[in-house]
This record gives sequence, C-alpha cells and structure tokens, in this order.
Amino acid sequence: MKKLIIVGTKAASGKGGISTALVGYISGLEAKGIDFDIVESHGSGSNILFGWFRSAKSVIRLAVEHRENAVFWFHCGPWLSLIRKSSLAALVRIFGCEAIGHIHSPTFNTYLTKSAVSHFFAKLSLKPFSKLIVLTPWWLNLLQSNGIKKEMVVSANPNNQEYCQIAKESLKQDSIVKLKETVHIVTMSRLVEGKGVDLVIKALVNLPENYKLTIAGSGPLAEKFESLTKTLNLSDRVTFTGWINGSQKERLLRTADLFCLPSTYDSFGMVFIEAMAFNVPVVAYGWGPIKDVVTEDVGECCARSQVEDVQAAIEKVASQLDSYTNKGPKRVLSLYTPEIVSENIIALLK
Repeated sequence: MKKLIIVGTKAASGKGGISTALVGYISGLEAKGIDFDIVESHGSGSNILFGWFRSAKSVIRLAVEHRENAVFWFHCGPWLSLIRKSSLAALVRIFGCEAIGHIHSPTFNTYLTKSAVSHFFAKLSLKPFSKLIVLTPWWLNLLQSNGIKKEMVVSANPNNQEYCQIAKESLKQDSIVKLKETVHIVTMSRLVEGKGVDLVIKALVNLPENYKLTIAGSGPLAEKFESLTKTLNLSDRVTFTGWINGSQKERLLRTADLFCLPSTYDSFGMVFIEAMAFNVPVVAYGWGPIKDVVTEDVGECCARSQVEDVQAAIEKVASQLDSYTNKGPKRVLSLYTPEIVSENIIALLK
C-alpha cells in the first residue's frame, strides 16, 4: 500500500467544512491502521507566500523520500486554495508521486459555469491531479458534463466519531415523538451572505408564536441579523449564541426540534449530517449537491431560496416530526461514518 500524505488546512482548526470533515477522515484512517503524514498548506494569519514556500518545502521532502510510492491528497477550496494545491501537486508529480485533488468548495460550480474564461482556468487548475474526489453524485455529473475526463471517486464528508456514537445512542432511545409547547428551530452557520439565515428569521414572522429560533454562529452579518430581528419584533423569539463548538454545540442540537439552513453556498453541508446524528430533521434549500444529502426521509428541501418556501418547509417538517424519527441517525451510520468514508481513500492507495 502506498504512503498517504494529506495536504490541506489544519483539521478542526476553523469554521469551514474542510477543516471539520478532515477530523472524521483522520479518525477513520487511524481506525483502519493507515499510516499518513499531514502537511498544512497554510496557517491562520501567516503570510500567503511564506506559507506556500513552507508547505512546498514539506511536500518536496516527502516526494523525494517516497516518490512513486506516495499518494498526495490535496483538499481544494476556492481560487486561492485551488491554485495553491494545484501548484503543489505539479511539484510532487515531478518526482513521480500521485496527486489526487479533493473538490470541497461550492464556488467550483461557478468557476465551471460562469464564463468561458473561468471555465478554462478551472480545468487548467485540475491538470496536475491524476484523480479527483467529489462530495456527491451531483458534483460528479457536473464535472463530467463540463468535459473533465479524469477518473473520479464520489466520497461524502464523514461525521466525527463522537457524533456517530450519538447517532447509535439515538436509535436505542424511545422513538415516540412527544408534542411540545415550543417548536425549537436551530440554525448554525457562519453569518455571511448566501447562508440564508435572514430567510429563516423572516420566515418566523408568519409562524405561530410557539416557534422559537436559535442562531449559532458568528460573522460579518451578525449585527445586521440582530437588527433585522429587532425590526421584525422577534427579539423574544430569536436567540443569538455566537460561535459555539464542543459541548455547547452538542447541547444545542439535543434541544432542537428541527434544523434549518436554506443555504445557497454549500458544497455538501457538514451541519446537515451533524443534525441528522442527533435525530433532528433538516430544512435546506435543494440546490445541486444538497439534495444528495438532505433526502426526503431526513427532511425537506425548498424548491426556491425564498421566505415563503422556507416557512412552508418548516411547517411541513414540524407537523410530522414523528415521520423523521431515527431516519437521520440511520442515514449517518450507513453513509457518513469515518470508517465507511475512509475506505474510499484507502482504495486509492492500493
């Protein structure tokens, strides 16, 4: 079996999907006894050029040491990340190593479809990679329909081991859904454009008074959303927690009746499979890859990213919570465990 070298952001270091997904991948590889090295392609706050030279030095050292017996696994985000990984992949190919590109960013859809120029450079950035990993079947179809003929593997992001254990525990508990006086909606995200947090706030206006919303996250639009809440006279029904993680995040998901994030800017949606692990049905916007993740058994996808659609989806899910019971945990344990997902990477090493 070949040597695996992971090149990407530091696992569990930030608030992005790549960082979170890597935690599950790494635990899955460790559980399978796979030997690997990690090269951090950049560090928070470090100079971009300095960070590139530092990571280039590391990948060249490993490429020289292992040569054709090495597989470099590059985790690619938006343009800057993609260019960084593409250039590093070109370096390791010089020494006979295999370079695999893992496409994580929703922006890649824009790159391929916005214009002929961005389409050209997107395809050019993939040249150094011998194989590609994509997150869902929708991404596979997108790349193939845009003339990308490389060998591709579909590999979903995994939940971490802790959340998978919670999914197992959920299946052992009483499956009867008891009616509650309050319907607790949870939204968890970076508070930025495209996440649809404003749509959830506005949808609350026409929902019954017993529908309450907790928004967990931080970002440049935090003050704007808090101001919107006050303007709509929803301050007594909406709670802002700021960014949370660890035990705080777990406690919040355990209290949720449904999770709602009608994002137009997600390539997979780690938060969706996290909510599923806690037996919480999901409301999302069903663009592209999201419909591969939020299927009818675990929640509802809005046809449009509009307030009335989000409201209708919330009402539909809330009215039949019992029909979703245990569906999320079962889906997580069948598709999104570290052990299951890491098998896709192990197969590439053989």
